[in-house]
Amino acid sequence: MAYRGDDSGDALEAPTADGILKATLGPNRLDMVLGTRTLHIADGVATLVEQKKQKLDRRASHKIVGPIAIVRGWPRESFGIWIELVEQTPKGKKKRDEPAPMQRIFGVEPPSLWEFAGLVALGRLDTLAQRVRAHVEGFAEVRRGVEIGSGHPLDKVLVADDGERYVVYSRKLFRDRARFTMSIATDGKIVVPEKKGTKTVEVTSKFGVTVRGDYVRFADRHGTDLARVSVPWVGPEERDELARRIGQLVDRS
Repeated sequence: MAYRGDDSGDALEAPTADGILKATLGPNRLDMVLGTRTLHIADGVATLVEQKKQKLDRRASHKIVGPIAIVRGWPRESFGIWIELVEQTPKGKKKRDEPAPMQRIFGVEPPSLWEFAGLVALGRLDTLAQRVRAHVEGFAEVRRGVEIGSGHPLDKVLVADDGERYVVYSRKLFRDRARFTMSIATDGKIVVPEKKGTKTVEVTSKFGVTVRGDYVRFADRHGTDLARVSVPWVGPEERDELARRIGQLVDRS
């Protein structure tokens, strides 16, 4: 790991599956570079720049309107940065009472552990991720959690953790943003979306959280279905891991 100076201008580097990730921790700002991709976070705005050969650079800016989720991944220890997106409600349509969508704006996968010094490289990425999270907490609200999935970056499921509940986001077909999928509180209250709002159920045992096909299923102590939620795009083992984490949170036994 490379360091220079203090947090007013630290430069960090770590190997990833796509090359060397560079992060600069500046005063109230973060700059990250990986190959042709660059992320700048400063003054309440996240700016993404992708350099294109013989073309104009692709640039996108997002106003930061909520917490920034800086998370690690399961099962491959990826590192991702997610932000809340502003969503306009069509005129005449009632706004849904649920969290705003999230989008993964920057992320990397670690090198294969089978490669030479793979564990050392993973350790360097761990250190960089911890330093980045701690630095951004100094000038923005940061949410912890985990991203689940080993496929395409847009297909990852975000499990944001605010200390009292998990809020799960997953992508719908033909969409690049992850929408509210469910929330799970430590008291066992689970909120799931319905066509005209949300539904709240209560599960107090890890055995009441199971997986059937693409669905995470919630049942009472008698095995009666209370609700089920579709979690597409991730594999069976990843869906099982999501259910396991939910079960651990609500279990009172």
